Amino acid sequence: MSKRCDAVEISDKLRGKQLPHIGLLSREELEEIMTLGEWFRDNAGDWPCRDLLRGRVQVLLFVYESTRTRMGFEAAMAQLGGTTTYLAAKDTQMGRGEPIADTARALDQYVDVFAGRLWSQEDMDSVAENMTCPVLNACTPVDHSTHVIGELMCIKQAKGELEGLNLVYTGMARGILHSFIRVCPVLGINLTLAVPESYARTINEGILAEGRQKAADAGTRLDIRTNLMDAVKDADFIQASTLIRSMLAGEQSPEEKEVEVPKWTVTEDVLAAARPDVLYSHSGPAHRNICATDAVMDGPKSLIRKEARNAFFSKKALLALMVK
Repeated sequence: MSKRCDAVEISDKLRGKQLPHIGLLSREELEEIMTLGEWFRDNAGDWPCRDLLRGRVQVLLFVYESTRTRMGFEAAMAQLGGTTTYLAAKDTQMGRGEPIADTARALDQYVDVFAGRLWSQEDMDSVAENMTCPVLNACTPVDHSTHVIGELMCIKQAKGELEGLNLVYTGMARGILHSFIRVCPVLGINLTLAVPESYARTINEGILAEGRQKAADAGTRLDIRTNLMDAVKDADFIQASTLIRSMLAGEQSPEEKEVEVPKWTVTEDVLAAARPDVLYSHSGPAHRNICATDAVMDGPKSLIRKEARNAFFSKKALLALMVK
């Protein structure tokens, strides 16, 4: 057994690692994180490893509001024995013009792990370059590592395995979409991105090229479709994200004005067009009757609550594995 936790073996391979985006993780590392997350999920009753990170301090630096990501990180750290300080960026010296690199250098003197929800990937990379403690991406425009690992855990829990799965993502072309592009081929998943044409034009070209090369190497598919009903025909799982960006963070994009919402709302007819055993989830917040209808969100094929639970345990696993 590990000297750090008598209840479960916790590897030191990821200890101290920087994770500004999910593309830095190998298949072995992804599976290690998910395996520990699953163990925490399946043995959650008595808070195992409750002293693992005693005395450790986590800082959350967020540029806009959060429910699931913030609460997941705070609860996970508490269950591992550590403490968390939440900083809204506008309430720090960043709100008065301090460069994020200077903020990162200062925070590095006080904390043992950093998780950030930032406006740009460049800001996240700058934080990683200027901190010596583990840095976790809690959402940028091109990554949402911790949440996507939880979504993959949820899919695996429901379907039994990930290899060979046909996964359809629908929603905005932001962090979760880009994380799926980077990670699905590594895990043997066939990924279809079902997005409006205006969103398809905003997908990061470098990350898309990376994903296509990974898919070619792995022998999996990576497709982009601009018709939702067509995209879901062979779907084993439909994973959705927020459809209209401004409803999430108040940051309106020109692309969302072109979206014909009824064509992209997941309805019972959309589910019926997929495979008979298709399942649906949403990373949240799911705006009802925009992202999906009430009948889908509350129906027997919906795993929204299980997705939120798995996303919590993915954060707990990352903290347990990475914090020194």
